[in-house]
Amino acid sequence: MRSNFVSRWLTWLALAVVFSIACWYLSQWQFARQQEVSDINRIIEQNYDSDPVALEELMLPETIWNKELEFRQVRVTGHYLLENQFLIRNRPNEGNPGFLQLMAFATDGGAVIWIERGWLPTGSKEDAPDHIPITNKIHRQVVLLLRPAEPKLDRTAPKGQLPSIDLQAASVSLSDTNVYSQTYGRLVSESPQSAKGLMMPKPELNNGNHLSYALQWLLFALMAFGAVFWSINQDRRRRSGLAPKKVKFLNRDKDAEAEDQILG
Repeated sequence: MRSNFVSRWLTWLALAVVFSIACWYLSQWQFARQQEVSDINRIIEQNYDSDPVALEELMLPETIWNKELEFRQVRVTGHYLLENQFLIRNRPNEGNPGFLQLMAFATDGGAVIWIERGWLPTGSKEDAPDHIPITNKIHRQVVLLLRPAEPKLDRTAPKGQLPSIDLQAASVSLSDTNVYSQTYGRLVSESPQSAKGLMMPKPELNNGNHLSYALQWLLFALMAFGAVFWSINQDRRRRSGLAPKKVKFLNRDKDAEAEDQILG
């Protein structure tokens, strides 16, 4: 009989160990996500309102992208390549559907960087904005926020549009040019100015719930062991006769009937 109890305890203990290991890995994943969010917030805080520096001081077309440069402000001089522009699809802004205007910009250093010139609301026909800002080839200075290139999406798009800011696809016609294919710039300002879309808002700095979720998974692991040890203790008390005896509830109708017979 004792062996049955031990076997049952070991089974429940093994299940608690497996469950706790799973909880541990889930908690570590949440801790890692929390660290990622903290790193992103730190980068945005230190870069978003930084003083702009020349793009070439931070990176060249052949430089590998460094996430520490995201939202770093840079300064570039040159002119737009009007024949090289796209609309980026499915870009909501404050709950409204729309597009981003992406245009190539030839720098005075002989390179090309793609510039996101703002958000445009979806038009009446929904396949494009009703109005697309038009600029010119005038020499100008622009201030940009650096952003990483986006991955290619397995979607189709009408001519002149792209499903994502896939700079490799955007730069096909610029294959013989020194192009920044790892980063593009979000337009902050330009001089002289020209018509452009709305600038996308600054990302919200939110730590999320990852830390609380991580602590919850650890708590679940402790609760699993607590439940097993509580059950083992209850089993031991029952076997030793120390467990509380079950209370026998009397049948009030039968008791009343017995009393009547005695009194009668």
